[in-house]
Amino acid sequence: MAAAAGGAAERAAMAGGKGFLALLVAALMFAGAVMGGEGRPPSLVGGMVDIENADNDGGLQRALQFAMAEYNKASNDMYSSRVVEIISAKRQIVSGVKYVMKVEIGRTTCPKPATNLQSCAFHDAPQMAKHAICDFVVYTVPWLNQIKLLQSKCE
Repeated sequence: MAAAAGGAAERAAMAGGKGFLALLVAALMFAGAVMGGEGRPPSLVGGMVDIENADNDGGLQRALQFAMAEYNKASNDMYSSRVVEIISAKRQIVSGVKYVMKVEIGRTTCPKPATNLQSCAFHDAPQMAKHAICDFVVYTVPWLNQIKLLQSKCE
C-alpha cells in the first residue's frame, strides 16, 4: 500500500512539473509578444536598439551634442562643425547607456569656439564647404552625471 501511495505522489509531482513548465513556456511567449511589439522581432535585453525618432530623443541629443563638442575641440579647423543629418542612431543599455550614431556633419561659418552651433549657418562656397560622415560612440551614466566619447571616426 505504501508503494502504491508513493507511486501516486510521484505521478502527481510529475504532472505538476509539466503543468508548471507549460505555464512557464506560455508566460515567456506572452512576454516575447509584448516586448516585440507589432511587426517587429523581440529585442534582447542589453542588445542594440534602433532609435526611431532621433530628433525627439533627449538622451541621444545630449550624447550627440557632447560628441560634436569633443569633435570640434580635437579638430584643427578654424571653423566649428555641426550635424547636418542623423543617418542612424542606436542605444544599448549596459551599466549606463551607450549611443552609437552615424551622422553627416558640415563646416559652419562660425569660428571656434562657437557657443550656439544651431545658429551657425553652413558654408555654401564650394572651397569652404566641408562635409563628412562620422561614427560616434558615446557612453553615458546619467544618474552619475558622467559622459565619455568612446569613438570618433570621420571620413
